[in-house]
Amino acid sequence: MHAVWSAIRIGLLDMRGDLRRFVLLVVCLAVGTALISGVNSVGASITRAIDDGAAELMGGDVELSRADRLATSDERATMDTFGAVSTIVDTNLRAESGSGDAFVDLTAVGPTYPLLGQVLSPQLPSGQSVHQFLAPGDDDIHGALIDPVLLDQLGLAIGDSFSLGGTEFRVRGTLTKLPDGPVRGFRLGLTAVVTDAGFAGVSDRTSPLPGLGTWYRYKLLLNDRDAEAGKTALEAAFADSGWTVRSARDGLGQMVRYYDLFMRFLVIVGLGSLLIGGVSVWTGMQAYIAERASVIAILRSMGATRSRIFIHFFAQVAALAAVGVGIGLLIGGGAAFAVLPVIGRAVGIDLAATLHAQALLVAAAAGLVTAFAFAYLPLQQAQAVRPVLLFRSKGLGAAPIDWRALLFSWQVLPLAAAAVAFFVLAWLMTGDAMLVAAFGLASAASAILFELFIRAIQFGLARLPEPRARIPRHALRAISGSGQNAASVVVSAGMALAMLIVVLVLQTNLRQEFLGASAFDVPTLVASDLFPDEVDSLAAIAGSGTDIPRFVATPMLRGALTEIAGQPAASVRTRGPEATFLLAGEVPLTYRSQLPASSRITSGEWWPADHTGPALVSLHQSLRSGLGVDLGDTLTFSIFGEPITATIASFRDYSWQGGIDFLATFSPGVIDAYPTTLFAAVTALPGREEAVERQLAADFPDIRFIEIGDTLKQITDALSQLSFAAVLVGGLAVGNGLLVLVGSLATGRRQREADTVITKVLGATRLELMATAFMQYLVLATFAALPAILLGIGLGWVVSMLMLNVDFTVNTDALAVVLLVAIAITATLGAMTILRAASARPARLLRDL
Repeated sequence: MHAVWSAIRIGLLDMRGDLRRFVLLVVCLAVGTALISGVNSVGASITRAIDDGAAELMGGDVELSRADRLATSDERATMDTFGAVSTIVDTNLRAESGSGDAFVDLTAVGPTYPLLGQVLSPQLPSGQSVHQFLAPGDDDIHGALIDPVLLDQLGLAIGDSFSLGGTEFRVRGTLTKLPDGPVRGFRLGLTAVVTDAGFAGVSDRTSPLPGLGTWYRYKLLLNDRDAEAGKTALEAAFADSGWTVRSARDGLGQMVRYYDLFMRFLVIVGLGSLLIGGVSVWTGMQAYIAERASVIAILRSMGATRSRIFIHFFAQVAALAAVGVGIGLLIGGGAAFAVLPVIGRAVGIDLAATLHAQALLVAAAAGLVTAFAFAYLPLQQAQAVRPVLLFRSKGLGAAPIDWRALLFSWQVLPLAAAAVAFFVLAWLMTGDAMLVAAFGLASAASAILFELFIRAIQFGLARLPEPRARIPRHALRAISGSGQNAASVVVSAGMALAMLIVVLVLQTNLRQEFLGASAFDVPTLVASDLFPDEVDSLAAIAGSGTDIPRFVATPMLRGALTEIAGQPAASVRTRGPEATFLLAGEVPLTYRSQLPASSRITSGEWWPADHTGPALVSLHQSLRSGLGVDLGDTLTFSIFGEPITATIASFRDYSWQGGIDFLATFSPGVIDAYPTTLFAAVTALPGREEAVERQLAADFPDIRFIEIGDTLKQITDALSQLSFAAVLVGGLAVGNGLLVLVGSLATGRRQREADTVITKVLGATRLELMATAFMQYLVLATFAALPAILLGIGLGWVVSMLMLNVDFTVNTDALAVVLLVAIAITATLGAMTILRAASARPARLLRDL
């Protein structure tokens, strides 16, 4: 044991004079570990919050919902067999008072609401249910709890009365929080709570905006409290009945999906950054051991065994890895600690700032295992150095790895154990064995591909006629020479470039996914049921140079879906809320010649702007499975009592953050002749929203504008933050990869300096030497980039389409810029590595050889 500690101590002392050369190695490991530890911590917090507080988030264990009706007595009886049931109705109505009106997100609750948690209101007495508190008083008027902002908009005080859908309610208090608020997602309008009995008396339940219906929800507190098993049983009990069953995580909605995508992106980038860090360890230690070969030979001549040499350099690797991983844990854990509350507010979950020891330990272990795995081969090279090297040129390289001897001996076992350990740790981080296996296989295949590629290039160059010009001839000869470091440079640079391309592709696709739901001119105000002259007057005050830069009007009429693919609509079993809403009666419809900017076609084709052919209709993509239809099927709508049959031409997805859209949109010439009203969206200049609202209220007193900009902006802001974070993390990974490119040039530096000195003695000028090195590394970087482009784009496609399930695109401009910068950096720094040898007097350097 004393001998081991002595070897470790000497190894650490031996490293003191060369610490600066390992800065890149430490930085690359720190970046990868920081990403992994941060992702693990945030993911652990969200998972724990959902798993531990699922029932509290939902207001029950499971929820059933639909858009067309309340549950029948038989359905309610079935629900009661599973546990306690609470009834909730969500809708949007217009609230009016003597001094104003407002758009309301209305929640009507039953006697047992809430099953878990409590409604928070300063006026609600402790221990009293909200249903009792809002029951009719002596004046037989039902009560309401409303958002404090709604009080101001309607000019009300507690105790005043106002109208909801034409029915009078009295303000009993202000609403602070609903217990199931997080699973309600982003809602349009300010929240108000009434009882189910009060809602039953509302005379006009028509939503002020198209596409916003009434949702009937039932929360269940299961008898056995197993949410997943209960959800499965309920889905079986209500199969093909039109009911949607969801758990708490399902209820958190689209924002959690976006965060899941972002987390998976971070995990992939983190694993890639660890891989890049491992490549940095490999190239750094390979160069270091090559330059320390004479020291190793001296130690061996003094009696040092192979194991003593291994411990000597392993101690150095372990120390450097500990520093890099430690820095990464501090940065990643600290960042996660700081952003957890922010992320919690975005997804609607209370996430306290905390550190997760298990997540940090897994990240630390992954970083250390990566460092060991990539340092193991250079350590094997160190053990292979023989004392006879002392009688040859000093520091010009270590012996190459004998792969056959390594693979068929016990010495391969530590490398295999490291690979298994990394797989287990990566699986613990991601929970996705397929992703980890694919990542590992892709990494190994990439290294083999680059190695075979450069060998083939060297084989071809050696058999081509040499150029007559001296500089290209020497550059190509240096690449094809068997003793050169071309293979190491191409493998390390190619792996880094491939990882850069994968990150760029994923960043672009993820950013498109986020901004596809947010990068629109979010409307500030909307109004429905307008007449053409009113639209003309609004269009006249809008335009460039005004406070209303964007104004869009869409024709709107209502119709009922009566037949689906020739079958009566009433006989079709729907799936999902959109399909249920479409069969709920008369729904808003429209026609368009151009595809809106906030929509994208997912299947089929949009009709030409001048389409005059048969009747076509485009549906929201959820209706494909919800109605069980496909392209070419027909739908029949009853509009003003007349049947209109149209063929499904396309399915589309749209982000309602860009404005209200319609589930069914017809081609021109189908429903144009019917009387329509117009739906208008007004977008105000940033900072001029209140002025525009006052102007419209004064100029158009008969039009009821509804403010939706603030609500939509919450979503777009959150998605924009995610997009910015994706760009930031992607840029960090790209920078990390460029650092590895820099570090890879250290491999074989002493050999290049020796060749430079000898060539200079033979008459070469410094300019010729620098130009030759520049061309050599320019060609090597280009050779590395060729397979890296194909490999990176291919892997990016696989991850985007199959693992993240987002659309695949390639930002060729950004890709070209990064590749050109990487190639230029490689060529420039490759030439700079011989600057000292090319500038100094040969005699001084020859004495060191």
